[in-house]
Amino acid sequence: MATETFTPTEAAAFLEFPERQIRKEVEHGLFSTKLDFSALVYLETLRGLGLNLGVDDRRKLFEIVTREMDRNRTAPDLVSFSPVMILRLGPIVREIRHRVERFTTWKTKLTIDPNVLGGETVFPNSRLSVRSVGALLERGASQESIREDYPYLDHEDLEFARVFVRAYPRVGRPRETGQTPAR
Repeated sequence: MATETFTPTEAAAFLEFPERQIRKEVEHGLFSTKLDFSALVYLETLRGLGLNLGVDDRRKLFEIVTREMDRNRTAPDLVSFSPVMILRLGPIVREIRHRVERFTTWKTKLTIDPNVLGGETVFPNSRLSVRSVGALLERGASQESIREDYPYLDHEDLEFARVFVRAYPRVGRPRETGQTPAR
């Protein structure tokens, strides 16, 4: 986990955090476009504070989170932000670590075969595209209706298909609405 990095798009998908805000943090020089695990903890902590912090205070928060993560890789529990504010980082670290590990394990089960759907990522032992299921969920389809059509998908498949399409958007120029594909 220590060497794994994330793009702003991946971080936004994992944390269900506005990508635009993550890119603003990059612009302010808090971290680079490759975010490490400490950056994910910082972003979740920032959201959990529920405060509108200025750039200097966000920088201070990021430095504190990074320092404590370097000092105690398992999960720093209570961390002092100021004389009157203590942060409980332990639960945040454990939750993010658990979610990233689950997603990584789930992702290794997926199949990419150039002979199946042109190399599109599919669920194991199927020709069902992860991207198509994730897109259905993004458009508001219920998990129940999808499971009715694809009973072999479990809750984790549906949870992470949505994360997958957010984290790895389709590359290329999007089709215009109402346009039929060229033959």
